[in-house]
Amino acid sequence: MRINKTTVTVLFSCVIIIYLIHRNKKTATKINLKELLNFAIYASRRGGNVIIQNKNNLVIKNKGLTKEGLADKVTSADYLSHCTMVKTLKHNFPSLNIISEESDTLCSVNDEVEKVSEGYLYDLDYVDEEWVKSEDLTVWIDPLDATHEFTEKLYQYVTTMVCVVVHGKPIIGVIHKPFENITSWAWIGKAKSTDLDYKGKVDNKNLKISISRSHSGRIKEILDDKLKNYEIVEAAGAGYKSLQVAYREVDAYLHITAIKKWDICAGNAILAAVGGQMTDKENQIIDFSKDSNAINENGLIATLDNHEKFLGLL
Repeated sequence: MRINKTTVTVLFSCVIIIYLIHRNKKTATKINLKELLNFAIYASRRGGNVIIQNKNNLVIKNKGLTKEGLADKVTSADYLSHCTMVKTLKHNFPSLNIISEESDTLCSVNDEVEKVSEGYLYDLDYVDEEWVKSEDLTVWIDPLDATHEFTEKLYQYVTTMVCVVVHGKPIIGVIHKPFENITSWAWIGKAKSTDLDYKGKVDNKNLKISISRSHSGRIKEILDDKLKNYEIVEAAGAGYKSLQVAYREVDAYLHITAIKKWDICAGNAILAAVGGQMTDKENQIIDFSKDSNAINENGLIATLDNHEKFLGLL
């Protein structure tokens, strides 16, 4: 039997092509978490820039009322930040599954994603690369946290947030304060921004507890009934309050009413990265997988130390 060299060459070439296609498909389904962290930081900062640029020409709408009877506001800046952040991430990671507070927003397909500016990406050469299948990843985005306060020009509470979740667990969190130009970020077990370095325990005889200034529910009367020698710190934005805990400005961030997961995911990751924790009021781990309910109904306890001290209070 004679072997035709041309046939062998063609068959061999087909095998190589099939192998390369298979390999490329396999590679395409994986995402480099170090790159994703960098672009999450970049996206949060770009969203923050859009918010600042549009703070004086807002279109404000009401989505309805919260359970506390407060107007659930959304602004044109929320939408613009959402489109900017989602496009930035999707442009670099097309297979990414993203859940955003404003996911129903129709973004213009004609808007170009600007090229990454020099100096915007962090030098993460000291961090080892890690690849994860895109189907195991979910990214939660809050394009403008503390919208109500934003409309009142209480800009110190405003943040943009990105959270990377693997198998339902937050592992990367980014919280950007656009009006202070401060970006706090952490990747559990890998790296964190320098502002999250240990600052020591605040010397204070009374417990300091951060609660929502607009969604507090019955938490004040509950705490009055169960605690002595404590101080309430009313603040806005779950991102802002999570950082209060991470910075050791307060002993705990407590929340008793329902709260959306894009509000708390990034804070969850950052607190875990610096040795703290965030659970529901029954000490249950909060599931952030893509198929989970977007609303955490069972309250919130966020601490750096003595988490058990606050269990049972709510």
